[in-house]
Amino acid sequence: MSVVVPARLAKAVRRREGAAAEAWLRELPGLVEDACVRWDCQIAGSPLHGETALVLPVECAGQAAALKISFPHQHCAAEAAALKHFDGAGVVRLLEASADSNTLLLERVGPATLETVRVEEATEIAGELARRLAVPAPAGTRALSSTTGPWLAQLDQQAMPGLLPKREVDRARELIAFLADDRTGTMLHGDLHFGNVLRARREPWLAIDPIGWRGTAAFDAFTVVARRRRADDLTALITRFSRAAQTDPGLAARCCQARAVSAYLHQEHTGGAWFDRDVLLALISGTSPPRPRPR
Repeated sequence: MSVVVPARLAKAVRRREGAAAEAWLRELPGLVEDACVRWDCQIAGSPLHGETALVLPVECAGQAAALKISFPHQHCAAEAAALKHFDGAGVVRLLEASADSNTLLLERVGPATLETVRVEEATEIAGELARRLAVPAPAGTRALSSTTGPWLAQLDQQAMPGLLPKREVDRARELIAFLADDRTGTMLHGDLHFGNVLRARREPWLAIDPIGWRGTAAFDAFTVVARRRRADDLTALITRFSRAAQTDPGLAARCCQARAVSAYLHQEHTGGAWFDRDVLLALISGTSPPRPRPR
């Protein structure tokens, strides 16, 4: 079965990766064929995709699996390492990986996601998964604190006068500085949201696509609560997530505020619409628990 690259995947990769995308898109059908031969797989359905990866349902020796081929990036090795470390506890199992980690054979889950569940329940499930994933990180795991320099630099570049009140941008800068000193020793998904939690057989729900950083689970509160079209009940959802994740709701609220500032500015500069504007503005303006004292 020959693979046709989905047009929306091609568009997304070109938008994100520029000229480098063309060679990968040309090679993608061959990469699928090589992986199927290597692991004795047969394509068993239509392709799915995200922004930079193709995912195909496959059968391997009678076992249902998913073949994921990603645009080459350093995140690929981190994802493979995180999946190997989690060993199926709260996440999909890694069955095989190419030497460069750009091609993964994974336990098949879905297609239903947490987006099909009532938001309050889904938020608690996501929080519980965040708690379970907070296992001691292996040596060499990239720390969330190491991302704060580039994060602050982008914020400073995009925070043009008039886009947001200065006090809100300054609050975001304070949180970024706080996370620069984060010494959390446990794992963090890094991109936990309802679309990245799928219905499974082995467990009711399993996470996919971990970035695999070491850091506070409070960081993931933003993507859990912000990917919706209603700006009400955000404070309650942050608290609900935090309780399930066993993380500080005040710190989670600060992470939401700072990440909302960055997301809002980025969308204003790029014309993107990944998050609802009213939701971002509500998180920015403080529909969240009081900020904690730094400890």
